Amino acid sequence: MPILDPASSVGKIRLRVGDWQDLVILPDAVIEQALVDCSDNVPRAASLCAQYILATLTHKTHRKLTGQLEVWAGEEFDNYVKFLKLTILNPNLMTTLPMPYDNSSCNPLIEFVEEWNASYSSTTTTF
Repeated sequence: MPILDPASSVGKIRLRVGDWQDLVILPDAVIEQALVDCSDNVPRAASLCAQYILATLTHKTHRKLTGQLEVWAGEEFDNYVKFLKLTILNPNLMTTLPMPYDNSSCNPLIEFVEEWNASYSSTTTTF
């Protein structure tokens, strides 16, 4: 695999889904097509690529080659599911968060966050 470029969309997706090792799971063409399908939306394309990787990992099973080498790939699938739950499915780690629409000039969620941050940053501790 060529050097990962974190400034490119493909590089950002590879970093988000954890597919950046020497032997990658998805080729660049698949990631580029996911970007096209998602109208160049990196978070949506990353979610789609994560589904592709998860589908790929479901086909791996326990294999024993000539009594010397054993591969337990079910653990790889389980670890990737945990990764998806902790990162991609966590709204705190996504770049876009669901926000209810409110056509008034003030949004209670935004006001709460601003007040919380203002109170938190103005708190001083003395030791």
